[in-house]
Amino acid sequence: MSENEFTSTLLRKNSLRKAVSEISVAELEKVLSDLQEIRDEKVAAEEERAAADATRLEAVKKIQAQMAELGLSADDLSAGGATATKKASVPAKYRLIDAEGKPHEWSGRGRTPRVFLERFEKGAKKEDFLIQK
Repeated sequence: MSENEFTSTLLRKNSLRKAVSEISVAELEKVLSDLQEIRDEKVAAEEERAAADATRLEAVKKIQAQMAELGLSADDLSAGGATATKKASVPAKYRLIDAEGKPHEWSGRGRTPRVFLERFEKGAKKEDFLIQK
């Protein structure tokens, strides 16, 4: 019996009645006891989860109040505050003009752009595209 069929049987009274017709009252009592224990475990787990969510929400509200007192916003936290410095972008070192006349630039760092790869496959070298200063 698949999980879907099992669940279907449990959720339909007539299907359940048919499924348990061959078991004794003592066995049925055992099943009921087990189901009650499983239900109690699920209820306890849901209550724990709700309590943890409430604790988390309370902590968030407390932090938001402290931030408001100090005049801070979420942007101040994500930017690392005034001490954080942003990395400067690296200037382009290579430039090529494609067949449509569109310029493409590359610093020579990171992944090689497709237009440059296509030219390299045709025999060109990086040095062919150096930007003259």
